[in-house]
Amino acid sequence: MISLCPLVTARSPSGAAPMLHPRLLGEDDIPLLKWIDRAEVIDEFYRLCNGQLSCYAQHEVVQGWPEGEAEHDALILQQCYRRGGWLYGVFDGPALVAAVVVDCLPIACAGLDLRQLKFLHVSQAYRGLGLGRQLFALAREQALVLGGQGLYVSATPSRHTVDFYMRLGCELLATPDPQLLRIEPEDIHLYLRLA
Repeated sequence: MISLCPLVTARSPSGAAPMLHPRLLGEDDIPLLKWIDRAEVIDEFYRLCNGQLSCYAQHEVVQGWPEGEAEHDALILQQCYRRGGWLYGVFDGPALVAAVVVDCLPIACAGLDLRQLKFLHVSQAYRGLGLGRQLFALAREQALVLGGQGLYVSATPSRHTVDFYMRLGCELLATPDPQLLRIEPEDIHLYLRLA
């Protein structure tokens, strides 16, 4: 059984008293993931060049979920849940504002038996409160519970995202998993050794 981090108490975007409460997510909660507000302004990205991260400037305004992506992700996360994956969310009242998912399927990579961090998103208005860090800490614990020696992270190549994971101890994978690389060729593939 994993221990729960005490979640940051903060005012909701409306300024109302805090009502953040975390809980395990079930299959019926998966459609709620599309309501997490992924909006952000990105000014820098990474690409991998000769095994090194190379930062480049590119301005991009993300309005939310690309068309069809939330529905596609829901199907993948439903499969993950049905085979024993772990889904966890943070709610502000009835609204899901952050979530994390760890898949139970083993990935042999970097000489380790890894579990994939399938999903980690925090709604725009709730960023900067430490929710992402706390959810990642829970994901680390859950990867161990699922028998993993580490986490496999396929990170969106925005500098903010990659730097977030690297600050938490993730490292570049010299040889990413071929199937995951095929699915997300632009992502920065990272891992975190836990055992």
